[in-house]
Amino acid sequence: MKARDLILLTCYFLFTSMYLYAAVSKLLTHQVFMLQMKLQPFPNEFAPVLAWGIPVAEIIISLMMMTLPFRKLGLYLATGLMVCFTGYIILVKMHMFDKIPCSCGGAISTFTWTQHLIFNLFFVVIGITGIYLERRTAGIARN
Repeated sequence: MKARDLILLTCYFLFTSMYLYAAVSKLLTHQVFMLQMKLQPFPNEFAPVLAWGIPVAEIIISLMMMTLPFRKLGLYLATGLMVCFTGYIILVKMHMFDKIPCSCGGAISTFTWTQHLIFNLFFVVIGITGIYLERRTAGIARN
């Protein structure tokens, strides 16, 4: 196995593991997650949609990354979702909202906002690396 392939598989594994962990944690404590969604700076009508939609999206994206025909699309969606989460954290750090509760699941919910930002940026870099390697791999396959 080439180093490029190993790195790419590691990107998929890390994203899949993280999103599945986060989704399961949110679903196991769904009532708490729903409460946290109601405290976010979005209209309360969005809380049920977000409380179900985010973990379901994380699971679907994870399943896509485990399925060869959808792996690349899953990586793009995983990276895009992480960019959105990271943008939100940046807005929180810039004090654009009042005090915001963390709505992440599991151990991640104990992070400070700075730790969240570093964690998310790490995954954004993983996603960009994976996308770069996927594109490079596709370019090599065409030649």
